[in-house]
Amino acid sequence: MPSTNGSDKELIIHWPDGGYDKKAVNLQECTGSNGDISVPQQSPATSAGTASIPAAIFIVVNAAMGAGLLNFPSAFSDAGGIGPAIAMELTFCVFIISSLFILAHCARKYQCSTYQEVIETTCGKGFGIATEVCIILYMFGTCIAMLMIIGDQFDKVMEVLRGVDFCAHWYMSRKFTISAFGILFVLPLCIPKGIEFLRHASIVGVIATIVVVVAVVVQYFVSGLTPVHVPRGDDSWALTFRASPAIFFAYQCHVSSVPVYAALKRRTMARWSVVIVFAVGLCASTYTLTGVFGYLTLGDAAKSDVLQSYDASQPSVIAARIGVVIAMVTSYPIVHFCGRSALFTLVQRTSLIRAFEEREKKIRYVATLIWFSLTLVLALVVPNIGVAIGFVGGIAGCFILVFPGMALARTVADSPGVKSVKSYALILYGLFLFVGGIFLFGEITTRAILDDASGNAAFSSECYERH
Repeated sequence: MPSTNGSDKELIIHWPDGGYDKKAVNLQECTGSNGDISVPQQSPATSAGTASIPAAIFIVVNAAMGAGLLNFPSAFSDAGGIGPAIAMELTFCVFIISSLFILAHCARKYQCSTYQEVIETTCGKGFGIATEVCIILYMFGTCIAMLMIIGDQFDKVMEVLRGVDFCAHWYMSRKFTISAFGILFVLPLCIPKGIEFLRHASIVGVIATIVVVVAVVVQYFVSGLTPVHVPRGDDSWALTFRASPAIFFAYQCHVSSVPVYAALKRRTMARWSVVIVFAVGLCASTYTLTGVFGYLTLGDAAKSDVLQSYDASQPSVIAARIGVVIAMVTSYPIVHFCGRSALFTLVQRTSLIRAFEEREKKIRYVATLIWFSLTLVLALVVPNIGVAIGFVGGIAGCFILVFPGMALARTVADSPGVKSVKSYALILYGLFLFVGGIFLFGEITTRAILDDASGNAAFSSECYERH
């Protein structure tokens, strides 16, 4: 990853997470496209940041908020109910907050401005390349989930118009609706070299998030649904971890956190702690509110996209669907842009394609078409967004636990001088995060593969189970 140090060129920090799951890649790769904070291209330890604490809180919240919100009632069901789910969420929040502090500490010590810089500087080039590969895969998986969410909204509308067997009509099936809508409205937005025209897309994402939360709460009072509860066996404690990918996916703001810290005015760990505590607290409140009211309304019948569980004719649900579709249309190009930029950076640093700059336009068109086509095909064959979140949730866990844990262990271990008890405790904690993250990544990914291969995953609509 090219360094961001030592240049006077003005950059605009791109925060692509302003809507539903738009995760920032880094300061260089997502510049000038969706942010309003500009900082000199200097190291965070020496440059003067421009972001106030409220602005930094807003950016971090935007980075975390996303499609994971739609999956939270289902995650509460996977965890075994409200009590176990909240306990698990709060436990993970401790690790989530600690890793955000680790990344800020390493960024300050080694004068880094991006997540990849921190990992490569502390852990070596191999870890830096692994981070870039994970970012590409994460963006790719998030794009799949976004197309699936668009399809979910169309499915429910078609069900209201033509009944539960709507998918028997080819022009109402998600294979047609997602493909046609994606080709007409999403793909054209992905082709440009820059995406400055989507600069204010974050506002759409914030509005969509609020509307979804309001819709879930309102449905608890007006839907008249009776929650379904399925008895669990003696190994129910083990099933609680089925909610971990949704939690990781929902709280992943760590890739964006280093540029946010670099942009913070008068950056100190005390001011950063205020940003982190308020940002994570707001996210936790929003997710928990959605999870609690969704689970109280639906119980174990909550679908991976909670809006699929409600009467599509309800005004609050209609408003939520419209907001989500608009957010997905504006979010997909940004996420694709970040993934494509990370891919091009990886290609350039490994010299896989020579004379890249001269052939950039042709390569960009081909890469965009291949990226969109692959995500579209996978969105059509994956049964529901819960499966997609299962895959990308494991990668999100790497951003939250694995890479920061190794960065902490290496940073403390490489520090000169005699090691104190505190130093050894920090090394052990870093290794705990690393090993625990590797375990959860393996467990989450393996379960997602097995669930998908078994064919037992529920379809997003009853129509596809019949046909």
